[in-house]
Amino acid sequence: MAVDAIAARAVANVARARGGWTRRASGRRGTRAGASTETQELCKAEIPPHLPRIDFVKQMYRWAASEFEQGGVKSYGKRMVVDCINEGENGDTNGILVRVFDFRDGKEVEIAQLIAQMDDEKVQVWDTIVPTKEGGIEKMNKDGKDKFIDGRFFIISRPLPADESANSALKAMIKRLMLAINAYYSFGSPFAEEF
Repeated sequence: MAVDAIAARAVANVARARGGWTRRASGRRGTRAGASTETQELCKAEIPPHLPRIDFVKQMYRWAASEFEQGGVKSYGKRMVVDCINEGENGDTNGILVRVFDFRDGKEVEIAQLIAQMDDEKVQVWDTIVPTKEGGIEKMNKDGKDKFIDGRFFIISRPLPADESANSALKAMIKRLMLAINAYYSFGSPFAEEF
């Protein structure tokens, strides 16, 4: 099977129930994703409610394209392609897909995928905290309405079954991804870790 056909199938298989569009790091639109596969959760990071989800995922995508797609062979010994997953019509996305390639029998084949995306949990947020007469605190919104944001965790997973030959590269990739998440939380940009 050609690498492009494998890639198209892999991208389509990764999308969750949201069924958004996919986008390659090169900027070309991919296919509308519909099916989902069984995945193995490798790691997750709770994203504080005050961090804007759309900006966080977009910056993580840009960082992943720079780190993995442009530096994959140099840093990890594998060629990689980075795609957005579950992308809406307005360009917002809730995750990224990193496809890892290696040579088998003289042909380049996809050996692994790393999926990093926000979960579907709704998180209640407040804009005001006021003291109560009992000495406690009450969380509320100024307009009196309940407000929720999408996503509590940024989950890193891989589809099953998995090719174990990519484990060392995936482990190194996850470590760098977690450092980038911490840099975004601390400095507002995943690229801040480079300093």
